[in-house]
Amino acid sequence: MLLTKKLIHRLSEPYIEGQMTAGYVESQSMDSISSKAILLVNDTTLMVLFLNFFQTKVIHQMVFSRKEIENEQLKEGITGLDVVWRFTIKDKKWRFRIVKNILTLGKMQQQFIEEIRNS
Repeated sequence: MLLTKKLIHRLSEPYIEGQMTAGYVESQSMDSISSKAILLVNDTTLMVLFLNFFQTKVIHQMVFSRKEIENEQLKEGITGLDVVWRFTIKDKKWRFRIVKNILTLGKMQQQFIEEIRNS
């Protein structure tokens, strides 16, 4: 399945609350349901939408308050092509790899990274 803005919007639309920014990520956490996910963020909420293997449907949703996030780190990857976002929520460690540029998503990934940096 080709990853596009339209696909990300279709998968995340039923879950969006107010003004949220979406980003496609790879989860690198042991507590993940799936390694492919869409993160939705705003000033108050972080929502994780885990995707099935073919990235065609949401198989699990997790919602957290941004106030619950502790030990937050946002660091450039070794190659400079990605960013790794790490944090802890309720003693569970989360790690997401965010590829900076995915051609079919346009500037969506950059906007998502900026939203994380600014909040």
